[in-house]
Amino acid sequence: MVSSAGNLSLVGGVLALDFVNTSAGRDTAEAAEHIRRAIDLVNWAAHAGSIDAEAAQRSRAVIAGDADAAQKLLRDALQLREAIYGIGSAIARGEAPPKTALRLLKDCARRTMGLADLAPASGGGYTFDFSAAPADVTLLGPVAWSAIDLLATRNFERLKQCPGPDCGWLFFDNSKNNSRRWCDMATCGNRTKGRRHRERR
Repeated sequence: MVSSAGNLSLVGGVLALDFVNTSAGRDTAEAAEHIRRAIDLVNWAAHAGSIDAEAAQRSRAVIAGDADAAQKLLRDALQLREAIYGIGSAIARGEAPPKTALRLLKDCARRTMGLADLAPASGGGYTFDFSAAPADVTLLGPVAWSAIDLLATRNFERLKQCPGPDCGWLFFDNSKNNSRRWCDMATCGNRTKGRRHRERR
């Protein structure tokens, strides 16, 4: 089966949440996994804009040339993703995030920061630049620090989880009155409304 990682909807509003949303329907019969190989991670990162074309090409070369490194990258990526999911879904439910997930995120952020440069950000100020780091840091560093930034600076009342069947995507509600309910009204919202309409009939 061909992965959709390179063209998934980016509706999370935050890079780390879009990364979490590369899986859907966790613990259901309709679970969908879009990062099944390390190359899927590269394709997603290029699609999400967290790496440029040069970094994508370099990452693909590393993966093609070292099967062990590719497997480790995939394992580390999925561990980071599920840690962020555990943190985000707990916050969306109004619960305390798991300490093990927070620890894994902290360790990843600390490790990747040591290999990043500080560079001017497009909107002013400075930001971590992972583009010249090894491929695993280039791919996972921006995600880890996006999650750290989310935890440090965002309003948790706006961190939500889509209630759509077989979905569970996380998103940051940027609507003016904090009224967004679905990851995407055109998919989960309309599908659920349609099902309810059929049930009423």
